[in-house]
Amino acid sequence: MFDANVKLIEELKEFVSVVSREPEFLNHFRFSERDFIRTRKLPFDRLVFLIAGLCKKTLSVEIEGFWDKLSQASSCSVSAFVQQRTKLNPRFFGAWNSFLCDRWYALNEGKIRRWKGYRVVAADGSNAALVNQHELINYFGGQRNQQCFFTVAKTFYYYDVLNELVLLPWIGPYRKGELSIVYEMTERTQEDMLLIYDRCFSNYKVIALHLWQERERKFVIRAKDNLRIIKNFISSQKTSAVVEWPPSAIAIESLKQSGYLINSHSTVRVRLVRVELNGVVEVLITNLWEEDGHPVDQFKELYFMRWRIETNIAVQKNIMQLESFSGLSVTAVKQDFYATVFMANLHAILIKDAQRTTDATCSRRKYRMKINKNKSFGKLKNSFVYLFLTQQPAIILQLLHDFFRKELIPIRNGRTFKRERKNPQSKSKFKTYTNFKPAY
Repeated sequence: MFDANVKLIEELKEFVSVVSREPEFLNHFRFSERDFIRTRKLPFDRLVFLIAGLCKKTLSVEIEGFWDKLSQASSCSVSAFVQQRTKLNPRFFGAWNSFLCDRWYALNEGKIRRWKGYRVVAADGSNAALVNQHELINYFGGQRNQQCFFTVAKTFYYYDVLNELVLLPWIGPYRKGELSIVYEMTERTQEDMLLIYDRCFSNYKVIALHLWQERERKFVIRAKDNLRIIKNFISSQKTSAVVEWPPSAIAIESLKQSGYLINSHSTVRVRLVRVELNGVVEVLITNLWEEDGHPVDQFKELYFMRWRIETNIAVQKNIMQLESFSGLSVTAVKQDFYATVFMANLHAILIKDAQRTTDATCSRRKYRMKINKNKSFGKLKNSFVYLFLTQQPAIILQLLHDFFRKELIPIRNGRTFKRERKNPQSKSKFKTYTNFKPAY
């Protein structure tokens, strides 16, 4: 796995290099053909590495620190950085992240964690608190209470819970419904994915779009208990049943807008499974059939895997300070969001090798030990520039590996904590302010 990581870093560097020097590729990631054509202190590749390193302190301090790592005397100004970043389309970081995931899967084919041949991919959304700036309000919108207005962005993720990779990140206007996002993203999912959804996605259209792909997508959806078909199943006392789900008038019209012409007789065939989650009877909707080797007793543990996407979002917000954006424009917010996802995935990949070593050497301890994500990410952030600018990334990767192995915390299974709902003002641990960023 270590050799695969070295190869991965080299390919990620080459991706940036090819884009920066080939106009046909660069045009996909710049707003004008005149962008990035002159020699400046912040050319395309340096700008990418600076943003990807996640600027969470005062920009002048971050820029000086970046230039120190370049071992160059004179740095650029904050104004120069702000002007240069307006030329970079945020989709670059989304493409770089997709390349990262695709190449990791390809380089580790025999080591990819799967569940009965499937990558278990959970889908969920969240919110990102923003500053009440005119440009951000106009694009992202937000919500209002009796005292004030909050600018908020909607974020959404498809997350490989077993391999800890965010595959299809999305950020956009707050009022964009999560159902609408899933409707648009379903065709981008892949055949070997087993998709897990929470109860707000239990409707006919979501099910139909997964079943009607060229090859159907496997799914597990937690059902709303107020649906008639679900009520009838619960009252039957069965643990599993195959049913024909009829469309509602709303589903018929919504699918028509998506290019599907159906009527009230166009039912979809699904399986309902009864499970107990946290002492409450729940129903899961799925197209994993019992005759294909999927008994009822496997679904509780399978659905519980969805919780790991919540943990990943918490890591991005609390450890990686997602909501502490380095700019106050729509472009800057999107750049930082996709760069954070990229760094979260890179971090998850690089600690895997250290975790394997830890599992082998700490097998006799009372508790299984895991890498401390807070300290390991801090080390990666500080080493990121060196990792991508050195001609020998294996040296940096070995130093990171050794550091990761020293910073361990125990896994104490069976602990549960009450989930507290917070108001929008207190959800964000790290937030952007218009006139202040820490300089340390």
